Amino acid sequence: MPKRRRPLSSHCQDFLADGVPEVHQRLLEHVLANNAKLSKVRIAKLPYGIGIVASEQVKKNEEITFIPKSLLINLHDIQFPNSSPIDHPTKVHSSLAAYIASQLHESDNDDPFISILPSFSSFKSSMPLFWSDEVLNNCSPWVRSFAIKQQGKLKDDYAHAVKMHCERGVEFSKEEYDWAWAAVNTRTIYYRPKKWYKVPAEDCMTLCPFIDYYNHDTKGDESCTVSFSADGLRVTTQKAYDIGEEIFVTYGEYNNDHLLVEYGFTLPNNRADNFNIDHWVLPKLSSRHEKILKEISFHGYAFTFSQTVMYSGSDLMVSVDGDSEYLLDENEVCYRTMMALRLAVISENMLEKGKRYKDFMKLVEGEMEEDDYVKLYAGDEKKVGEILEDIIKTVEEFAEEKMPSLRRMLEEKESFDQKDSIESAIERWRQCIDMITKYRAKNE
Repeated sequence: MPKRRRPLSSHCQDFLADGVPEVHQRLLEHVLANNAKLSKVRIAKLPYGIGIVASEQVKKNEEITFIPKSLLINLHDIQFPNSSPIDHPTKVHSSLAAYIASQLHESDNDDPFISILPSFSSFKSSMPLFWSDEVLNNCSPWVRSFAIKQQGKLKDDYAHAVKMHCERGVEFSKEEYDWAWAAVNTRTIYYRPKKWYKVPAEDCMTLCPFIDYYNHDTKGDESCTVSFSADGLRVTTQKAYDIGEEIFVTYGEYNNDHLLVEYGFTLPNNRADNFNIDHWVLPKLSSRHEKILKEISFHGYAFTFSQTVMYSGSDLMVSVDGDSEYLLDENEVCYRTMMALRLAVISENMLEKGKRYKDFMKLVEGEMEEDDYVKLYAGDEKKVGEILEDIIKTVEEFAEEKMPSLRRMLEEKESFDQKDSIESAIERWRQCIDMITKYRAKNE
């Protein structure tokens, strides 16, 4: 006999659309019972998951969600042994994941927030961090490198969590910890209480029930803002919404590679999308060229691990990355790429001397207009264009080699359990190839 769905309170009915699984009803009841305030919004089942839609007409600059400080889950507001980043040498991501994992072993735990977190199988299929070497080897160099860095951080964080917490009676398995680590990585927002003024920005992480129902959109000027005050967290609209329209926040203007490795999804029409081409630009540079580019902050790929703390308010969004990158989007290659290639065509015996090098430095320092430089060194610009075309052609060939390899994996029985990750990798390559096709059409 099927399990009967428990009846909704009249108050909850206002905020839950039909077809949403009951587990979300429990969380809704929990946040409302703890003084959360919701206005004109509704949890809804969408084609790609759960999200927030307008239950009636919503105006611009209207506060639609308030979550009190008491509902936040972070190392400032919860009691957990040896977890304070002020009193102990604690890694916040590590300890917060340990806390979430440990709750699975609490006999009296029936936390409605933990019950709505994605399953581990969902994380394993969607996040490159958990993909097999065979799949990662057929992804872009940037995705593969980032995933490997994440694997290293997860390994270090687990060792830290075991040392700091398990020796004091906290229980969790490696798989439970991996699941919790992924949940923290994909669902935290930036939060800095006054006491944490010395804590690094990348460690100011909190989980916020209900707020994480809001899905991401790159339109920062239209997506809702999220702001903190002493009593809690507020979501405010930047545009009007019609009934049934999905309401978004933004994690930042991230390309689909970043969204894939950090959050496990890509956007089909991501206006912030671009493609990292460091792997193909750097071989065009000599060590002396690279040294100069580093000195003037125009060097690309110096990969350090990036921990992004999601925050929807543009004034407080935090991203801690390595050096900036060489990028291509559907309209152009970035200015940094052009500057690197302009230096690359200056022969080594002319570096740091001669008029051409001095004019290049004037361009770098803003003492010469780009149009004037291009006109003055038209021959060099032609060489830059030829190198760039060779790079783009090489990228295309690389993608055309990787996609068939991934498709062959789909046909192998041994790869059946990797179907979702393989399809995600193929879809990302499709997006990149489409980007290059549009770039070519606009720059012929």
